[in-house]
Amino acid sequence: MERKSVNTRKDFDVDCVASFITVYGNKKMSIVIKRFVLVLSSILLIAFHGFSQAKYEKEFRIKAKDVPSGALNFVDSMTFDSKVKWYKEAGFNLVTIESKAKYKKERYSIEFSDKGIFQDVEIEVKSNKIPDSTFSKISGFLSQRHKKYKIEKVQIQYAGDRNLVLMFLRENRNNSEGITISYEVVISTKMDGNYLMLEYLFSETGEYLQSNEIISRRNDTIDY
Repeated sequence: MERKSVNTRKDFDVDCVASFITVYGNKKMSIVIKRFVLVLSSILLIAFHGFSQAKYEKEFRIKAKDVPSGALNFVDSMTFDSKVKWYKEAGFNLVTIESKAKYKKERYSIEFSDKGIFQDVEIEVKSNKIPDSTFSKISGFLSQRHKKYKIEKVQIQYAGDRNLVLMFLRENRNNSEGITISYEVVISTKMDGNYLMLEYLFSETGEYLQSNEIISRRNDTIDY
């Protein structure tokens, strides 16, 4: 069934702008409202295309002394080839703490809640590190959704009990029992004339789990 959501959204946007301008009679206010409507339209566009939500990210560096002890202890238990850098990431309704470092030329991102509770470890890899059968399923899904797209980044995500994940990463990567393994795939694509950066999450076997549009605003250049 064909949806007429695009025209409805445009009519809604125009009516909102007109109403606010009439009430306030202020040129500056009309500019603010137009910008608000533009953001709202983008979010609605995401919803109409079946994405879970917009993933707003504002990420900035913080010092180790400002990191919760639980997060510090976890990261200190691991070995890295580079200096560990800490970041605070603010989303629409969530604040997290993240450490970034390198080990054997692989980029690690370890995420915690703002209280220092472990959430997951993400390791950036090349797409050929994904098992063939899993990558084939992921590629097939993306090709169905997008005529053209480019894979910008792939990360293997490890979640579960912090001690099990820590033991898995430090001692025995052949035993993943009790650990949830997922693949995070970031792509760039074009939809309705707009260039988008989208983040997809797939299960260990390549089943689609969720997707978000990335709206990124960073105060620092993210490095490792």
